[in-house]
Amino acid sequence: MHFAPIGLVLALFTLLVSALDVDWQKTQVLVVHDPDASPERDVLSTLFQLNEDYNVTLAEYSDLDNLLFLGGDNLYNHVVFLPSSKRAVAAKELVNKHNLLEFFNNGGNVLAVGSSTNSLPDQVRLFLNEAGIFPAPKNFAVASHFDKKVTLNSKNSADSLILSEVPEIDYDGTAALLSNSELVFPIIKAPKLSYCANPKDKHLTSEKTWSVGEQGFLAAAFQGLNNARGLWVGSIDLLAEELVQWVFQQSGVLKLQFAHHYKTDEPNVSNNTLYRIKDEVYYTIGVSELKNGKWVPFIPSRDDDVIQLSFKMLDPYQRLNLTLLGPGASREYGENDLSIFYVEFKLPDHHGMFTFDLDYKRDGLSFVENKQIVAVRHLANDEFKRSWDISNSWLYVASAFFVVVAWFFFVVNFLFIGNEKPELKTVKKTVKKSEEKAEKAEKSP
Repeated sequence: MHFAPIGLVLALFTLLVSALDVDWQKTQVLVVHDPDASPERDVLSTLFQLNEDYNVTLAEYSDLDNLLFLGGDNLYNHVVFLPSSKRAVAAKELVNKHNLLEFFNNGGNVLAVGSSTNSLPDQVRLFLNEAGIFPAPKNFAVASHFDKKVTLNSKNSADSLILSEVPEIDYDGTAALLSNSELVFPIIKAPKLSYCANPKDKHLTSEKTWSVGEQGFLAAAFQGLNNARGLWVGSIDLLAEELVQWVFQQSGVLKLQFAHHYKTDEPNVSNNTLYRIKDEVYYTIGVSELKNGKWVPFIPSRDDDVIQLSFKMLDPYQRLNLTLLGPGASREYGENDLSIFYVEFKLPDHHGMFTFDLDYKRDGLSFVENKQIVAVRHLANDEFKRSWDISNSWLYVASAFFVVVAWFFFVVNFLFIGNEKPELKTVKKTVKKSEEKAEKAEKSP
């Protein structure tokens, strides 16, 4: 009873001592293989060792000592699984769907290589199924009724940013089906006249065929929301250097250097937390891309590929395209290592809590996200427009003015331009009556 803890301590101490012998400054790569089914492991390890930053560790599926974690942290940056002759393997801790999911969620990258004669272990296949990639079963191969060999060319490209050119080879491998997940995207699609089935089946049916035509894919990738990457290829022949660099986070990596927003009339005050409705706001970001181990300005590969900003409360009130301003430097007097994008817009006439939401997700590129919450207040009592400044009030102000003018002319007309004064009329009537009485008196005898 008392020796079990001591044994655990000794095992942990042994593991730590062996870990100290490894150069942890380098990228740790674990290649898991089956000696009876993966003769190409030497080619793969040579490909990895061409990069001096890789520290490659070879392990077998029968090895029980290898672990993926130490104290909850990943022991390796990348894990590569080669085909195996067995569906179930002895290394349960290493080849386990749940452990692979945890490894991926911790930021680890996974590369799986298929084969036409062998298959990946079931636990690795289940992990790929969780991501949305469904490789064909063991001994399933891509073939064609019209050609003895299935030849690949540029027409088989899925227009991915990862692979610039599909190698022209006679393909000897398997295929996979893909789900409609937004995180999964194809790299190489199967030829139109091809199918994936077991060569031993002479009579093909829908139940015996895994994929037909471009329904199947020969290489596919996926990327988690944490920017961890996974790659599956149906044959070792498709494992180009571009694919390895992508899954090992050496290409297609974007970095948000900064994200600022401010009022156009207050450029010195950046990232305000309080704005006023209808304020003119300037939003700018700096984005870098990793190429050949160096950060360079990021430029979208297509003209219709734009970075968008959403200014939203619950739903976006505004969705705006950012304009490329030009290159810039992240450090003073440094080299240009980023591209500056900007947009200028007016805040909506609505107060509340809003979010500057930058969400740039493209297949083959690491995701760029940034959220900044700000408060937008309404106008204060002394900030509202008055009288003539409000265009809708012009009619009422003009009406009041015309009423005053009309009343003035009415008074003038009534007092001075209308009938004579009443006193003058009374005097004239009295004089006229007196004259009439005098005339009557003269005529009477």
